[in-house]
Amino acid sequence: TSIIDSMTFEERQNHLIIDASRRRRIAAGSGRTVNDVQQMLKNFTDCSKMLKSINRKGGLENFLRNFL
Repeated sequence: TSIIDSMTFEERQNHLIIDASRRRRIAAGSGRTVNDVQQMLKNFTDCSKMLKSINRKGGLENFLRNFL
């Protein structure tokens, strides 16, 4: 959560605006590495894609029915 706390309001609202210089600032402000920030952003993007996929395929109940 220290990474997210180091982001501006605009960065939290739209992660696509986070470029290399913003990643460096966020890393410095959170006491983490740039790689940690990049990994967190990648995980967020991957999770968002999966949630959108679940919604397109008929919701969580349908997803779980097919998964189990």
